[in-house]
Amino acid sequence: MTDAASPLMRRLALLWLLLVALVAGHNLWLWTGDRLQLDTDVLAMLPQDQRDPAVQQATRRLADAATRRIVVLVGADDWADARRAGDAYAAVLASARLPLALQYRVSDRMADDWLSFFAPYRQALLSARQAERLASRSPQALADDAVAALYRPVGMPRLGPWIEDPLNLYGDWLTERAADSRVRPADGRLSLQVDGRAHAVLMLEQQGPAFSISAQQALMPWLERAAQAAQQAAPGVRVLSAGVPLHAAAAASQAEREVHTIGFGSLAGIILLTVFAFSALRPRVLVTLAIGVGLLAAVSVTAALFGRLHLLTLVFGASLVGVAENYGTNYFAGRLGQPPASRWRMVREQAPVMGLALLTTLIGYLALALTPFPGLKQMAVFSAVGLLASFLTVMLWFPFLERAYMSVTPLSAAIGRARRYWPRVGRNRATLLLALLLAGLLLGGGWRLQANDDIRLLQSSPATLIEQQLAISRLLDLPSPAQFYLVRGATPDQVLAREEALKTRLDALVGARWIRGYQAVSDWVPSAARQHASVALLRRTLDGDGGVIALATQRLGETPAAVRTAGPVPLMTLERWLAAPVSEPLRPLWLGRLEGGYASVIMLRGVDSPDRLPRLAALADGLPGVRWVDKVAEVSSVLSRYRQIMGGVILASYLLVLAALWRRFGRKAWRALLPTALASLLTLAVLALFGQPLQLFNVLALLLILGMGVDYGIFLQEQPDPDAGAPFLSVTLGAACTLLSFGLLALSHTPALRAFGLTMLLGIGLAWLLAPMFCSGPARQKERTP
Repeated sequence: MTDAASPLMRRLALLWLLLVALVAGHNLWLWTGDRLQLDTDVLAMLPQDQRDPAVQQATRRLADAATRRIVVLVGADDWADARRAGDAYAAVLASARLPLALQYRVSDRMADDWLSFFAPYRQALLSARQAERLASRSPQALADDAVAALYRPVGMPRLGPWIEDPLNLYGDWLTERAADSRVRPADGRLSLQVDGRAHAVLMLEQQGPAFSISAQQALMPWLERAAQAAQQAAPGVRVLSAGVPLHAAAAASQAEREVHTIGFGSLAGIILLTVFAFSALRPRVLVTLAIGVGLLAAVSVTAALFGRLHLLTLVFGASLVGVAENYGTNYFAGRLGQPPASRWRMVREQAPVMGLALLTTLIGYLALALTPFPGLKQMAVFSAVGLLASFLTVMLWFPFLERAYMSVTPLSAAIGRARRYWPRVGRNRATLLLALLLAGLLLGGGWRLQANDDIRLLQSSPATLIEQQLAISRLLDLPSPAQFYLVRGATPDQVLAREEALKTRLDALVGARWIRGYQAVSDWVPSAARQHASVALLRRTLDGDGGVIALATQRLGETPAAVRTAGPVPLMTLERWLAAPVSEPLRPLWLGRLEGGYASVIMLRGVDSPDRLPRLAALADGLPGVRWVDKVAEVSSVLSRYRQIMGGVILASYLLVLAALWRRFGRKAWRALLPTALASLLTLAVLALFGQPLQLFNVLALLLILGMGVDYGIFLQEQPDPDAGAPFLSVTLGAACTLLSFGLLALSHTPALRAFGLTMLLGIGLAWLLAPMFCSGPARQKERTP
């Protein structure tokens, strides 16, 4: 063959140029006009609940209800200061003209509308406590209570004439419903009085896309200005904020910082390595070109397949810089000291080896796509496409773009010579001592190795945000969205009836102070059977000659009058309640129609200890259509299950890689693979010895250690002669670049990425250290340049 480009090579290079131009145009279209949707929710990395779609829908509905909402508490020692500071906070937001709905001011008409909605159904609305009172006490005793209530100076607010509701059952029912929230109107504003402090309560709701990065970036400065205005209006106030948009904005800001740190930090280190190794910036420019093409292709394909891009995918994709670096580094390491005309022959010789390296790396990346984790599928596609595009850029463009002679530099010569002094595994005392040392590490680490799949390990929000979230939840006594009861039935009314059966058991726990309370749709819309029973109980207790009304009026010296008719009483319906503004805060509890019927959710307040969860779970036993859901435990169980599954995937990947290596190296294939296997086992042992628990993201990193670490074994086994310095130079520079990338990833504030990066840092470092030890061929001690 001649040392020149073949016609096929030219056509392929031109075709690749056209494809890259299309990809670049697609990226330009995506990044302009806010067309690319970036997801910041870490739970998007987790699998869907395949066992029960209703659980997934319930979780999604509860999450969607909170996705756009922000709660702000402006607290002070007295209400006047809190009100003044709250007004200042609201004024700043009103001047911002953001797509933001603010609920802070309340009018008397709103309260009147709330009362007037329930008024027509008052005779059908009795709580369980009221029904028990009416059934257990005699009409005479109840009549005494009714008369005493007339002369009591302070009591429940009465709605309507005494003669229509002498026991004030309607006022009592409304008061009980209002107790679901600690927020009360005061001076036309939402207020909260708790712990001896007064708080102005502001409810904010973002309009438009829930996770719009541009909307979050626009909102956060105004929230800071509003907080400053509140503190200036009344010095000493404390402003607390909580809500999903705040966590999303923090995640976006953190991801942006980490993309810059990881991407630019690794790039800066790689540039320095390139300059010292090749004494020119041209290799660095071309390698950066290959990496840039890979990233552009990865963004385009991922966006086309998934419709959106997770921010963690972008952060993870920043580490692609170090992986794709291997191909360009291997190309230029082979060019050192060689005439420019030999580059075409070199590419043809490198193609099988680099193709094998790409294949083994893709096996590791694409194994991620076998997981049911949407975020990890994205990472797999993003990385595989990016690596393939970088590989094609190196093989098809580099021989056309560089033609100058590249001399051997002192650094490259020193790295190449270092391979000669590397110890070799053989039948000697050094090998025995090394084996004993490795065995000790593996046994010690294996003894201390423990798994921890708690989903809370993925929590990456700033501590101040978490503290404020917990403080607001405590002050407002909000129910936890992590644990709830899912109630299903064939009809909406059956769902309400089953809720009522469950609430009978929950009331016993509330009375025992096991929990503080619960939220349920049936608190506001009783089942039809319960409403009919309430109407019958009221008529039996209040009406007639021996009823409470007759007995009470006689005690007062009045003539009993027939004030209640025996005609039909209108019943509350779920449809009317859902259509009315009064249901707005609790609508997420009603899931509506699902496959096989309808469903709702009952949420709990005051579940302060994990020790109470088993009893709450047992409460659902024996109740048709009722299921206890603990999302923290379920997601942690899913993480554990798939960590074990991925362990099997890793073993299968090793077999696939071994099969690919066997075709190239035959019986010596184990020498290219064993260093990576040992490096992975030693990494787990070292992490265990330092007290790091094993989790899914450590196991996922082992897949990529296999994909990249085996490249070192391939390049060195292809030229096992220790005098061949170019392969070791390529391996060393590639490993250094990968360590820079994943080393910085280990500094991430996102726990999943930190565990991933730390595993990669140790695994790649050990794979590089061990790979030369297992090369076949005699050890040499001569000094030659590469």
